[in-house]
Amino acid sequence: MTSRERVANDAMGPQCDCAFPEVSIVVIGRNEGERLVCCLESVHESDYPAERLELIYVDTDSTDDSCAVAEKLGAKVIRIQPERPCAAAARNAGLHVASHELIQFLDGDTMLNGSWLRKAVAALDDPSVVGVFGRVEEVDPKATIYNFWAHHDWYVPPGAAEFCGGSVLFRASVLRKADGFDESLIAGEEPDLCYRIRRDQDKAILSLDIPMALHNINMTRFRQYWRRCTRMGYAYTELARRYPGARLWGRVRWRDPGHVLIGMVALSLSLGLWSLWPAVIWGTLLALAVVRNGLRLRNRVGTFRSALLYSSHHYLAKLPITAGQCTYWARVTLRKNPQPLIEYR
Repeated sequence: MTSRERVANDAMGPQCDCAFPEVSIVVIGRNEGERLVCCLESVHESDYPAERLELIYVDTDSTDDSCAVAEKLGAKVIRIQPERPCAAAARNAGLHVASHELIQFLDGDTMLNGSWLRKAVAALDDPSVVGVFGRVEEVDPKATIYNFWAHHDWYVPPGAAEFCGGSVLFRASVLRKADGFDESLIAGEEPDLCYRIRRDQDKAILSLDIPMALHNINMTRFRQYWRRCTRMGYAYTELARRYPGARLWGRVRWRDPGHVLIGMVALSLSLGLWSLWPAVIWGTLLALAVVRNGLRLRNRVGTFRSALLYSSHHYLAKLPITAGQCTYWARVTLRKNPQPLIEYR
């Protein structure tokens, strides 16, 4: 079954008789090609009443025919050319022109699950809940090891969430009260927004245990993986510095560099003492940590072998994440201009 057929098949699930509030669908993208076509078509294939949907595509200076394709598929097209391109600027542009109180954000490389909107709007009946998101899965997690890792990275436990990703259903009034997404961030704008909403408005963002979207990361090279993790390290270090009291980012700030530092010390001792023992001890401890983490993840990932493979990503990623953290601190120390967008495609 193809990815499009999977999305369409999901739309054939149980129907409900509830009222359908109007929803603005804001898709953002840049040079997404065929992925944008799949994304916009998935919105049209949704089982939500078409007359209750507003489809908006925000394009960040694409050099392909994305805008023409979006117009052909019925989207209202907004073109932006920010001095510092970022997802936050595109989402804010969509927020600015959206007509409805509910906004479903999507990235141009995703496909909306057919039954998602019906279920998601019902979860927003609770006035204390201002945003909801569901399960995101990769279109083809077996295509490359990087796709496999990304597929499992999307998982968020059901319930109240500390942050969301780029695909999420929000109340527009809450976003506007929070002044939208922070365009000074090259990444991590969604966690930043969620943190401010929870802190300043005492509202909840929920993770629902239902399918929301398919994602097509299409990552085939180690360099892409490295840059994606580097951007993550840069972004979360910036957030940790901005919100020193935030527990999650405080841990991230020191954990990954600590692991890398221990490895560097072990290898340096092996070279300095002309002995393999420090490196062997470090390697053994690292292997045990990977196995322990794999045992913890095996029920979620599926098999112990797959869990080990995914666990190895947790430790390999510490190198580029630390590189991103070092890049951030170097720019702060040297008072350089803001970091340009770190693209991994």
